[in-house]
Amino acid sequence: MALFHCSFLYSLSSVDSGLQRWNRVIKRRVSQGNPDQAILAYVEMKRVGFHADNFTFPVLLKAASSLSSCCIGFALHGQAMKTGFSGHCFVGTALLDMYSAFGAIDHATKVFEEMGVKDVVVWNSMLAAYASCGQMDNAMKLFDNMPLKDLASFNIMISGYAKIGRKAAARSIFDRIHAKDIVSWNSMILACTNVGDMGNARNLFDVMPKKNVITWNTMISGYLHAQLYAEAVDLFDEMKAGNHEADHLTVTLVLSACAHLGWLGKGTEMHVYAQDHRLASSPHVATSLIDMYAKCGTIQRSLEVFYKSQVKDIYCWNAIISGLALHGYGHAAVKLLDKMRDNGIRPDEITFIGLLSACSHGSLVQEGCRLFDCMEKEFGLPPKLEHYGCMVDLLGRAGFLDPAFQLIKAMPFEPGESILGALLGACVIHQDLETGEKVINLITSKAHHVSDGEFMMFVNLYASCGQWKEANRWRERMNESGIAKTAGGSTIEVDGKFYRFLAGDISMDQDLHSGSN
Repeated sequence: MALFHCSFLYSLSSVDSGLQRWNRVIKRRVSQGNPDQAILAYVEMKRVGFHADNFTFPVLLKAASSLSSCCIGFALHGQAMKTGFSGHCFVGTALLDMYSAFGAIDHATKVFEEMGVKDVVVWNSMLAAYASCGQMDNAMKLFDNMPLKDLASFNIMISGYAKIGRKAAARSIFDRIHAKDIVSWNSMILACTNVGDMGNARNLFDVMPKKNVITWNTMISGYLHAQLYAEAVDLFDEMKAGNHEADHLTVTLVLSACAHLGWLGKGTEMHVYAQDHRLASSPHVATSLIDMYAKCGTIQRSLEVFYKSQVKDIYCWNAIISGLALHGYGHAAVKLLDKMRDNGIRPDEITFIGLLSACSHGSLVQEGCRLFDCMEKEFGLPPKLEHYGCMVDLLGRAGFLDPAFQLIKAMPFEPGESILGALLGACVIHQDLETGEKVINLITSKAHHVSDGEFMMFVNLYASCGQWKEANRWRERMNESGIAKTAGGSTIEVDGKFYRFLAGDISMDQDLHSGSN
């Protein structure tokens, strides 16, 4: 603090000292991404006898938002009221934005109602506050009562409806705009992709007059969430062919699509693209590369990317731990926890999912139990349902079936289908009829209906234990309920095109023989 004090006295002793100088210093601190330093500058400014004005408060309120500090925000609001600046248009708008960022919509509404003069910017800020917290009915009432609307007003409404999945309402606002800008089009496309309507999203995409990187990313992300991974990659190829500039998010999305497809060739091509366009150094891209190479079966490449990465954030560490777990390198994954802590990175819930999964795949029962116990004791992370699922899988794989069942009964969550299915699968493998029947009773007592997968597990359990009569009884119950076993499928890549095969489907076989795609 002493050094800080001296540096400020030196900077402010030169010509042009005074309030404007302080305002510039505070604004520079915020623009440089140092909101805490901006607040300290304000404290020092008050100490030497200067008081904030209608230019100071908006910047300080933005700093409080960046720090997510309600305490600082409330204190600044109080000082703005005390000095008479809270009713100023700039300050009032900044207060609205700050309370919106805090999710304190009631405080934002009170500030709005108490403001005397409201220009279109103030109305839009209140509109955005409602939209950001999903209160679109209130937003619509405000929108209808606005004395003057601009294009931003319409775009806020479209974006708000897109966020909560109300595509038809977004479209009704979109169609009322006479001169749409790129934000209007992007928001409407987002409204379609958020509900999985990729057909209409693509139609809008094709007819819009101008596209930017956000447009392309929205479409690629939409294909990804709709599990249309090949279409996501194809769209990137179209983007590249049109000489449109991609960013780190584009590369991250396409790498995720490659990971889901297991398309190593395209993933490697994306790696080269990222390097050529100076995007490979992004921690987001590095994380996606690690994940892609691991899921495409080349863990060595994942390790190369990890160790060459200059900036390793928590996501990067989690990706390599999960990758090692996927490939069965349990000891290597667990060792990374210590290296992670040595580098000043604190593990989170995702880290422990990766570590417990690594122990499960590597049959490290004692190590897995130790990690599970230390989650809350050492790191203050209460185990979630996913962590219990990993432990049930770990114990089940190792043949500790009764302890796994007791853990399910003791955990503070309702067991989901995946956890019970994992234990039942382990009972089939280890031919443990006693524990398996306990799991069956648990499934049938909790479920409103039994899925095809669960029915088949019941059949397999009794068949594995030689209980053929009981196995046939469950198969007959499945047939009587009208549930059909979901057909298995597989996907192959041929010359950059993907073909999906379903068990019992002869159409693809005929297509391939006839040379059709």
